Amino acid sequence: MKYNRWSTLHIAPRHRAEFWRSANQEAIVPLTPHIPRLDDFQAEITHRGLDNLVLNQVQVQAPSHDMERTAADLARGGPACVFANLYLSGQTQALQSGSEITAKPGELFLIDGCEQYRLNHPNPVSLLVLGVPYAALGALGPALSALTARRLPERASVQLLASQMRTLSTWPHALQAAESARVSDLLVSTLQAVLLDATEDSAGARKERRFLRRKVQQLIERQYADPALSPAAVAHQMGVSVRTLHARLAQDGTSFGAELMAHRLQRAYTMLQGAPQHSTTVIAIAALCGFSSAAHFSRRFRARYGMPPGALLRAG
Repeated sequence: MKYNRWSTLHIAPRHRAEFWRSANQEAIVPLTPHIPRLDDFQAEITHRGLDNLVLNQVQVQAPSHDMERTAADLARGGPACVFANLYLSGQTQALQSGSEITAKPGELFLIDGCEQYRLNHPNPVSLLVLGVPYAALGALGPALSALTARRLPERASVQLLASQMRTLSTWPHALQAAESARVSDLLVSTLQAVLLDATEDSAGARKERRFLRRKVQQLIERQYADPALSPAAVAHQMGVSVRTLHARLAQDGTSFGAELMAHRLQRAYTMLQGAPQHSTTVIAIAALCGFSSAAHFSRRFRARYGMPPGALLRAG
């Protein structure tokens, strides 16, 4: 995970607008700042690169300021991206292609980085900006044109993406290349689910999602004891891509990992409850349910059922 930070803290007021313009261009794309009072303007960008994605945390202290992607900014280039914007504090009036949204903290919205737009900020703000290349969205890219600067539906996929962005913005450890690529794929899949939710919320689409989720659950029921069971293995058996598997499950507010863990814990609970005393051990049942670590099993079991697995075994 690449990391960088830009701050106006030690920049003279007369240079802050140009510094802030350059910082935004390095962090994501060329933008034009409109800052009425440079003496009162303090801002910072914390930049995280995740494989081919970027996650920026932007904090601005100013009575008011606006950011605009102008025709001149577009001509200066930058990656072809969609931006998922999540304000943590403060609010914005976002305008693009005739659409307008006043977004409050916690309200995710999308911006097309290949078109002009403007973000008006009447007060100090703190926000997260996830940049996802158009190329990563595949066939769903064209759906963006109807969704920019608009209120997204109240769906689990939207909240999942917001939660993922918050988690990564505070993650204290560097991600190695392989993990960064997996996290990047997960974010793209969740954004795809957001686009699918907003454009394909028909009876047929809901039926398709239910069918896919049930198929995943059936495969888990048959293979949960395998510690190596993975989304890639299940996606291969279903004849879909891993990204499609993640995106469809995210639309229903779940994930492969959550479905697998829920089934393993339920099976372990049933085994512990029905086992005659002294006939087995927690370690043995953990292994039978696909856990390679008894300590990990005990932590997850206690979190789910409010008791250690040994207590249930002794009660049986």
